This record gives sequence, structure tokens and C-alpha cells, in this order.
Amino acid sequence: MANNRRPFSGMAVYSRIEFYPGYPYSRNSNGIEITIIRLITAPHVQIFGIYRSPKVPLTQMCHALSDILISHSSQFNVFIGDFNINWLNNSERISLYNLFIRDHRYIQLVTEYTTDNKTCIDQIYTNIPIGHVKVHTLETYFTDHKAICALIDSVNITF
Repeated sequence: MANNRRPFSGMAVYSRIEFYPGYPYSRNSNGIEITIIRLITAPHVQIFGIYRSPKVPLTQMCHALSDILISHSSQFNVFIGDFNINWLNNSERISLYNLFIRDHRYIQLVTEYTTDNKTCIDQIYTNIPIGHVKVHTLETYFTDHKAICALIDSVNITF
């Protein structure tokens, strides 16, 4: 990278709850930015923040996500972030649908526009039972993306 400057991309993470020791941590897998989070009050839930640049091929993202699903997942998982694939376009979303929903029985929780361009490229996939997760989108002033928030009712999840 010229001038040691990182291009604009990525994600922001905020939690009012203390992180589990050793978390969060970030890594780059096949050009996909991944931030892995666990919270002290819900160590059985692992949260994966995902950012895929539109320049990174979809196959590279699916490979990175497959690796995570096989080797890094815990009992309950949440994949949240900017996948840069419009969920509202059936032909565009097929790879993520097959990976998460068909092959791993996850659900996708975001069904409304997540950008000012009327796309749904920011998504949440989880294996937490649907009644225990609430999703909200919030307006932001610093980007054309809306903030997506997942509220997890970890107290009521049975193991």
C-alpha cells in the first residue's frame, strides 16, 4: 500500500458489555476482514463482524466463511456485517443463502434497506433461535449505510 495508508473500509464495534478475555480480535482471511467477539455475559455466543470489499471475489468470501463455520464456531454464532451482496436481489444472494441457510441452517435477520441506495448489503446470519434475537436499523450521519444492531436475549437461550 502506498504511503502506508489503509483504504476506507471495515467496521466499527461497540459494546456496553465487557468483552470476554482475549476478545475482540481481528484477522484477514482471503481479503475478508473478520472481527471475532465474545462478551463476558454470554461466552457461549460468538459474534463475527464481517467486511467484504466489493473488489474481493464472492468465492473468496464464501471460502473464508466456510472455514469459520467449520473451525471457529461455538454453540451460538452471529455473523454480522457488510457482505456487499444485495440480499434483496435473488440472483446476487444465492451463494450466501446456500452457505448459511441451506447448508448450515442459519437464518438471515435483516430484510429492509441498509443503505441510502436502497440495497440490503449489511446482513445478520445466526443459529440462535429467532425469538431470542431482535434486529434494528438506525440512521447514521457519517456513512450511506445504516447501523444494524442485534439484541440477543442470551438469558433465555437453553443449552
